[in-house]
Amino acid sequence: MGTFFNPVTIHVEKLTVLQQVLDKMPLKAAKVLLLTRGGNFNDSSESAELKSCLQHYEVQQVDIEISNPTVDDLFALFNQTKEFDFDCIVGIGGGSVLDLSKSLAAIKGMLIESSEQLLTIIEQKDYVNNEQTTPWIGIPTTSGTGSELTCWATIWHKKQGIKLSIDHPSLYAYAAIIDYTLTASLPISITVSTALDALCHATEAYWSRKSNDISRVYAKEAIKRITQHLELLIETPNHLQYRREIALASMYAGLAFSNTRTTACHSISYPLTMELGVSHGVAASLTLAKVLAINFESIPEKQQLLEAFGHRTFDEIQQWIESVQERAGFATRLVQYKGTHESIDRIVENAFTKGRMDNNPVVLTETDVKNILISIYE
Repeated sequence: MGTFFNPVTIHVEKLTVLQQVLDKMPLKAAKVLLLTRGGNFNDSSESAELKSCLQHYEVQQVDIEISNPTVDDLFALFNQTKEFDFDCIVGIGGGSVLDLSKSLAAIKGMLIESSEQLLTIIEQKDYVNNEQTTPWIGIPTTSGTGSELTCWATIWHKKQGIKLSIDHPSLYAYAAIIDYTLTASLPISITVSTALDALCHATEAYWSRKSNDISRVYAKEAIKRITQHLELLIETPNHLQYRREIALASMYAGLAFSNTRTTACHSISYPLTMELGVSHGVAASLTLAKVLAINFESIPEKQQLLEAFGHRTFDEIQQWIESVQERAGFATRLVQYKGTHESIDRIVENAFTKGRMDNNPVVLTETDVKNILISIYE
């Protein structure tokens, strides 16, 4: 059966519910740090709505225009905001914005004088003892990362080419606001990449060693909605009902893997992104059907998983994923990303992320991972 826990209050409502959420916080906030996705956000109607919601608060706004934030990025943001002494963080954007919101909440008020010191704090999890950890509110503008519903954030160490996690139950968001209309202006490439990320979150949650009856229900719901609506959304990107279905799928996937974490697909995806620059959701989905085939006999209620995929075979799932990737303008073979046999060796070497690869129901060897990568090489 297992145990399921997620303390995030979820509002599937319009962005304007933020004012009500802030007003009901147990500890009244006076200063709000607002992290946004940058770009043309300040000229959008959403920006105007936010300013209206926050008009009674002292606000510092920082626009985040980076992907895959690094330790250096987090340190720069820490320095930029530390004098503001905020009571709450509101993050509105994609996974990078939400991960930085969560990470900044974890280290708020700590004495950090260099990126090197911050790296040590992250590696040793010194933030766990921080008594100034600040509540944060997540408002995703993409449908896929699920960061608004988990208690961990991904921060990269660029020099070493590795993924780090800032991770503790105290880092669950105070609230998440799911307003699917915020995704309406997304280009298809981001729509598809993030939806495929959510598909991997759900599928990996289903077969994870920590899978439980409740997480599998959420996972199946996410998989069904993505496989039934993503192609339709590619054909009609402005269709708000399809946007809603993918946003809800992302939410269900986030709930599912918030209790299970991810497995081999995500573990392999991290060096794929660092080594070849493959978009995260695409990188994770490249190996999904391959890992599914390896894991299948060890998966509980495995036929229900195939039903969620529409009774597709492993090969049909691989073909469907590749078709979706191609229609969104992504390459489907590693050689198209300028991968080489030497880079595959480096990817294999860095593919065994603790807490991800060892969460897979089947133990994979380096040979197994190399064979998976060779199968999608050319």
